[in-house]
Amino acid sequence: MSTSLSPLLAPMLSSAAMRAVCDDRSTLQNMLDFEAALARAEAATAVIPASAVGSIAPACKADAFDIAALAEAATRSGNLAIPLVKALTANVGKADAEAARYVHWGATSQDVIDTATMLTLRAGIDALDADLSRAIKGFAALARAHRATAMVARTWLQHALPMPFGLKAAEYAASLARARCRLRRLSREGLALQF
Repeated sequence: MSTSLSPLLAPMLSSAAMRAVCDDRSTLQNMLDFEAALARAEAATAVIPASAVGSIAPACKADAFDIAALAEAATRSGNLAIPLVKALTANVGKADAEAARYVHWGATSQDVIDTATMLTLRAGIDALDADLSRAIKGFAALARAHRATAMVARTWLQHALPMPFGLKAAEYAASLARARCRLRRLSREGLALQF
């Protein structure tokens, strides 16, 4: 999920918040969050020993991994999950060889990749929601300030009867509010996983 945007162009094409959501470190952390949550859930249901979580979960920190080395290994394995699980298992094994046996227990590469993608999308929707909220407030302020400001209306690319600029701004605000509602519903109901 690396943005791969030029440092020169990135600020024009995306927000700082969205770049942070989609950067390599965040992608890796989302995958590791899956691994920690998997271990906790499996320990809670006695699928793996509860003692393993104490070694697995703390090892799930993106800063402990060499992103460039993982990226290179992913070119040979076909996906990022395979070298990440191998590196995580090795890191856990340094402190607790028994716990290392239970890293990624019963999961597939696709499970971790799909879940990390949904976590990225959820964070991205949150960033978009904040941007949309600011834009809606801005258009609402314009609508109030210009409710009596006349502007040329258009019909079929021709001038029509004048209309208030405030109405046009209110239409923009309403359209963005509908989009924000759809995104919020998607975040609540549409980011499904298959496991």
